[in-house]
This record gives sequence, structure tokens and C-alpha cells, in this order.
Amino acid sequence: MLVLAVSLIPLIVISVILYVDRVESKTTFLKDQLVTISESNSDDLVKWIDERKNNAIVIAKDDVVISSTKKLADPKTSINERFQNRFELESKLGSSIEHFSDFENFIISNAKTGEPIFYTDTFPPDEKFKDKKHFQDAVKGETSMSEVHLSTKAIRNQHGFYEYSVPTLFISTPIKGEAGIEGILTARVNFFAKPALIDHDYNFHTLDSYLVNSQGYFLSEPKYNINAVSYGLLDDPMLKLHVKNPDSNQLTEIFKLVNNKEIKYNLNGYNNYGGHFVIGAISPVGDTDWSYITEIDKSEAFHEIVTVQFLIFAIISVALLIIFVTSYYFASGLTIPINKLNDAAHEIIKGNFNVKTKINSKDEIGELSNSFEYMVEHIKKTTDIEAQLALQQNLRRAIDESAIVSILDNSGHITFVNDEFCRVSKYSKEELIGKHQKILRADMYPQEFYDQLWDDLRRGAIWRGEVCNKAKDGSLFWNKTTIVPFKDKNGKIYEFVAIRYNITDQKELALKLVQAERLTTVGELSARISHDIRNPLSVISNEIQMLKLKKLLNENQTKRIDNAIKRITHQTEEVLDYVHESPLDITKFNLTELVKESLDTMMIPSNVKITISENEVFMAGDKHKMEVVLINLIYNAIQVLEEGGGTIDIKLLNTKSEIIIEVIDSGSGIKLDPIDKVFEPLVTTKQKGTGLGLVSVKSIVEMHNGSVTVKNNPTTFTIKIPKMADYDLD
Repeated sequence: MLVLAVSLIPLIVISVILYVDRVESKTTFLKDQLVTISESNSDDLVKWIDERKNNAIVIAKDDVVISSTKKLADPKTSINERFQNRFELESKLGSSIEHFSDFENFIISNAKTGEPIFYTDTFPPDEKFKDKKHFQDAVKGETSMSEVHLSTKAIRNQHGFYEYSVPTLFISTPIKGEAGIEGILTARVNFFAKPALIDHDYNFHTLDSYLVNSQGYFLSEPKYNINAVSYGLLDDPMLKLHVKNPDSNQLTEIFKLVNNKEIKYNLNGYNNYGGHFVIGAISPVGDTDWSYITEIDKSEAFHEIVTVQFLIFAIISVALLIIFVTSYYFASGLTIPINKLNDAAHEIIKGNFNVKTKINSKDEIGELSNSFEYMVEHIKKTTDIEAQLALQQNLRRAIDESAIVSILDNSGHITFVNDEFCRVSKYSKEELIGKHQKILRADMYPQEFYDQLWDDLRRGAIWRGEVCNKAKDGSLFWNKTTIVPFKDKNGKIYEFVAIRYNITDQKELALKLVQAERLTTVGELSARISHDIRNPLSVISNEIQMLKLKKLLNENQTKRIDNAIKRITHQTEEVLDYVHESPLDITKFNLTELVKESLDTMMIPSNVKITISENEVFMAGDKHKMEVVLINLIYNAIQVLEEGGGTIDIKLLNTKSEIIIEVIDSGSGIKLDPIDKVFEPLVTTKQKGTGLGLVSVKSIVEMHNGSVTVKNNPTTFTIKIPKMADYDLD
């Protein structure tokens, strides 16, 4: 081994000399490549910016643009002249957008106030240009470009789809007339039309280039942004502006080199945005705060050098490996058989008598193996261990197939669960092992319940009962449970075995039967309610009016009695609407007018303010049933607010495919968990309610093939009903 090591010394010296020379030449080549790429593409971006500015200037110098802007900026211009000038601008700027495809939209603003006086987009611009530098430069007579920012309105992305938060920039230039600056022309530029960042083949597979600004925002989509997503550095693979901290090693050393004067490079290597170890160069882009970054994986850039390193170490390693393999071959002939017998002994201690220890050799190790095998077979024949092991396996399999099984240590932490336990609880074994049993607790038992349960178990008593547990997704499931304490030879409890049977279906069936019985009772009472309550209420109402006419009751007394009668009538109608379901009578009607008519039938407290959408909405449906829906929702909101006061906002929306109704109140919210329980029969949060009003709402909406949902903060009921094909509602 010593002779071999000495013979390797000349080879190592020669290899080192060749390696150093190759490193120097490769470093010079890579530096030239990075500088060339960065400089070339930075110049392309500067040309692209200048072309966009020149195009904006050409448009601003057009006679039609100048004259129309002057007319629109003049407050004395008549309405007809304004209309004519807007038409001329739309024609001129529309053709400019087609000719200069990089421009998405034009906005002409008053040079003094910054207020827009014309725009080519469908909706008024929401950008405020007056305080922006590019606008102020244009007021001074210069053509200037804004910083790249995320759009606050939906514009086209790089795929041609409209969305919010798309990278955007503006170019502003003055519209100069004979009397001076008549206005400011601002063009929104399609930022995705800028030149491709890599447009040459430099024979590098990992070559990546991207654009950033001085704040560390990405202004272009990096080539390997999919890797960046997997590292959690980018939100998604779509091109967006992503905030980067220059001091956080996410843009690392290459970003710190930028000086807006000359190209800088880093050949030592650094971790880039995607976690790759790269070399790179950074170049300023003209008069902007942009920087152009070019990177190559260091492993590819220095691949040849790495290959030389590999060859040197491979030769040395092979020589050393031959020595070690020869030594290992002779040593393993003794250690492997001994380790095999040792492992077999440990398995027998655990109760596994099915291990194989046969070693085919004729030396002392082979004789020891034969003796070991004889001993194991003799123990198996003289005991009933095999039968006991088979019985244990069968019992365990039977329990695993039929029950939910878990084992807890004496502190209540889970040490074992079977597959059925994981299926029902929706946790994996890894998520459960080591966790305390209370991970499954449902919020329906007081702490005293669990304290008593554990007191019984720690006394050694077997606990039996029905328990509700909570799964990982928040759903509840019921178990018929038996927990058995196990003691060691000293009588100390060391674990608890819990065997459960899922009785969730039985519990839900029992609950549905109880609810069905209650609803049956409601149905039987509905006919009696119609006769025994509504008719006397009519008599009482008429008598009250007579007493009022005779001035035997004052205004406040009459009002209180009328409100009480209306409350009883409303609750009676809730029951009848729910029980007596009738087919839909479809007609086309004015939904906005129906809301107003419904409000006219209600007593609205003075401290409750109700607002309705001003737009007129028509729909096809059962007008009477939709009136029941509106009255129930609005009356519920009034009841919530009648003591403390507040606002109710009723919104109506007519979309292309559906009618949307929203009833929003400023109350304290619905205190039910989950909140969707409010649509279940006989469930109410009010002392005055029957628990059937919202059930009727849901039933009627679903009869119209629609849906109703509710949420808090603020309390909002939303109804969506699809339009019917046979009715023209536009």
C-alpha cells in the first residue's frame, strides 16, 4: 500500500499543473461570454424603450390629437363639439393602437389638473397621474416613462387573458399646440412586448436572464421560475412582480454589484433565486433603474474543469479501492456469518422462531450454524409457542378488520393505531403516533368528563361508553368505546388499549327520526293553525280597528297590538309555507318592484335604514314564492336590528347567466357552528322564530334550481337563480 501511494505522487503533480492552467483560460472565456450577453441585451432594451417614446411623440404631434385635445380642455366647448372631438380621437387613437401594437390604451389628461379628459379604454382610468414623475416631466415638456408596477385593474397578461396585478408601465408626453401644452398624452405599454431576454444560442443549457429594478422586483419571467415556485420564492409560475430583499441572499451577491454605470460579474459562484449555484453578470439598462442579470449554473460553466478533477480523483480512488476491497474480502468471510447468527438470536428473543440461520460452509462457523438450527427446532417442538403466535395473529386480524383500535401509554399519548382508526379519523399514522389522545376531542364535553374518565382508568377500571370525536377535517364521528388498562408484573398500569366501533350512522339516523317526528307533528298542526289562529287573528284585528275608531285605544297601544298580530301572522305563514308546498307558477316579473312591494307590507322601525339597488332587474319565476323568500330574509334582518338599530342593504344583480340577490345587515352575526345549520328545520337563533322561515327560503330557491348561502362579517344571505332559457330578461 505504501509503494502504491509513492507511485501516485508524480501523477498528482502533473494533474495539478494542467488543472490550474485550464481554470485560468476557462475563467477568461466565461467572463467574456457573460459581459457580451448582458451588454447586447441591455442595449436591445434601451432601443426598445426609445422606440416606444418616439412612437408616443409621433402620436402626440398629430394635428387631430392636438386640435381635439385643445377643444376638450376648453370648458367653453359645446356638447356637440365635445362629442365630435371625442369621436375623432377615438378613430385616430384606435388606429394608432392597431399600428403601434405595444400600446394598450391612451389617456389624455388636463396638464394643469391631471384629470383625464379622454381615454380609449371602456371604463374611466383609476390611475392618478398628477403626482407621478412621468406626468410632471411631461408637463415640463419632456417625454418620460413610469416605473413598472402592478396594474390595479384587469388588463391583458402575457397569455392574452385579462387579470389584475399585471406588470404595467406608462409613457407620458406633452401635446403641444400653438399656445403651448394643450394636454398630456399617457400611453399604457404592453410590457410583455419587450424584446426576449435570451435571443442567441451561447451553447449553455442553463443560461438564464431576467430583469429586475432597484427595489429588487422581478420585471420579467426567469427561465427556471418553476423551480423557484418549488422553493417557495415565487407565488406561481405566472409572470408577476415579486418582492425580493437585496440583503436576504435571494438575489445575493450579483444584485449587490449593480452601480448603474458599468457591467459587473461574479465568477466565484452564488445561490440565485431558484437555489442554484451560479455565476453571473449584471448590467444597467440605460437611464432606467432596471438591471439585466445573466446567469449560468456553475456546474455547467466549469464542467470541463470538474471533469479534470474527477479524472484525477478517480485514478487515485480506484487504486485505494483495490486495496480496501482486497482487505474487506478476507474480513467479511468471518464477520457476515457471525452477524447473521446474532440477528437470528435477537429475533428468537422477540418470539419469532421462523428465522433461517443455515450457513453453507464446512468450517467452524458452519458447525455453529447447524447447532443453532437444531436448538431452534427443538424449542419449537417442545412448546406451544407456534400455536399461541398463530392465535395472536388471528385475534389481531379479526379486531383490526372490525374495530377502531388504538394503544395509549400511561400519560395518554398514542403509541399505536390500526388502519381503520386512520380511515375514520382522516389522520395518518405519522400524524397520530406520539400525539396526546385529546387531538381527537370534540368541543361538546366539559373538562370534568375527561377528568372522570382518566380517574377511572388510572384506578384500573375498564371504561365503557359512547363518545363523539373530531376528525382531522373537523367532521364529527361517534364511537361506542371500551378502554382497558394493562398492568405489568408489579401491578403498575403501563398502557391502555381502546377498542371503538363507529356508530355515527346510527346516531345520525336516530336524529333524523326525531326530526321527522317533529316535522310530522308540525304538518298535523298546520291545518289547525290555519283555522284556530289566523281566523281569530282576523277578528282581533278588526275589533282593534273598531276600538281605534272609537278612540278607546291610543296610537301607541294600537301600534303594539298591530305588531304582535303581524308577528303571529308571520310565524303562522312560515309554518304553512314550509308544510304546504305547491308547484311553481312561472311568470316574468320586475324583481326590483317586488322588493319594494314586500317592504310596504312590513313595519320597519325608525332606527333601521334599508337601501335597495337602483338598477331595475327582471326575472322569470314564481312571483308569490319569491315574495315569501324576500319577506323572510328582510323580516329576519329587521328582527336582528330592531333593538339596537342598523342598516339593511338589498342588492340585485342581473348577470349573463343568473339573477343574484344579496341581503346584508349590520347585526352582530349568526352564532351557529357551522353557520349552514340555519337552513335546517326547527333551528333558530331567535326567541320569536319558528325555525322554518329559512327552511322555506332554501326550499323555494332550490325549486327554482338556485342556491342560497350565508356568511358573517357582515351577515350576508346570497341567492343565485339561473336564468330560464325561454324568457328574455335583457
